Amino acid sequence: MFFKLKEGEKIHFVIRRYGITLFWFFLLIFILLAVPFFFMFWLFQNGTLGIALFIFSVLSAIVLLIRIMFLWRRNCLYVTSRRLVDLEQRGFFDKIVSDIPYDQIEDVSGRIKGFWGTIFRYGDISVQTGNGKVKIMSIKIKQPIYLQEKINDLREKFVNYSARDFSGRTMESIIDKLYELEKRELEIVKKEVEKLLNRNNSAKNKTYG
Repeated sequence: MFFKLKEGEKIHFVIRRYGITLFWFFLLIFILLAVPFFFMFWLFQNGTLGIALFIFSVLSAIVLLIRIMFLWRRNCLYVTSRRLVDLEQRGFFDKIVSDIPYDQIEDVSGRIKGFWGTIFRYGDISVQTGNGKVKIMSIKIKQPIYLQEKINDLREKFVNYSARDFSGRTMESIIDKLYELEKRELEIVKKEVEKLLNRNNSAKNKTYG
C-alpha cells in the first residue's frame, strides 16, 4: 500500500479493473506462447533464424504477462471511511496518486456502456471535486453503479459525523486542511497565525502589566 491510513481510518473497498476485461490481452499471450511451441520443430530446423523467432515470441509473451499483471495489481482505487485514494500506475516508473476527502467530493457517477459491459456488468466510475482540481476515473470495473451507491453512503456518513462531532475534531480538521494547501497558501496562513500570536501576547502583557 502506497499511502498511510489516518487515525481511525478503515479501508472498505479496493477496486481494480475487472479481470474479464483483460481477455484479449491473455488471448494474445496464449497465441504468442502456443504458436512457437506448435511450430517448434519446424522453427528449429530453420537454424538460427527459427530459434531466434521462437525465443522472441516466448520472451514477448512473458514480458507482456508481467507488465499486464504489474499494472493490474498497482492500478487500484481505495475506498476508505474518510476519502478516496486512486493509485494510477502508467508504467514501471510512472505513478500518480490522487486523494479526495469525502467533504470535497462534488459528484460521483457510475456508467455501464456497450453490449459486453451490460452482459458482464462492468463499466466506469468518475469522481469530481467541487473546485474541479482533482478528478478520479476508474475504467472497466465490476458493478460501477453499486460502487457509486456505496461511495455516496460513506460520503454521507462522513459528512454527517463531521458535522455532529465538529467541536471535538476542530483541530484535526484544521491540520488535515493544512496538508492540502500549497506552499504559497501555507505562507499566507503562517502570517495570519503569527499576527494572532502577537495579538494574544500583546493582550497578555497589557493584562498582567
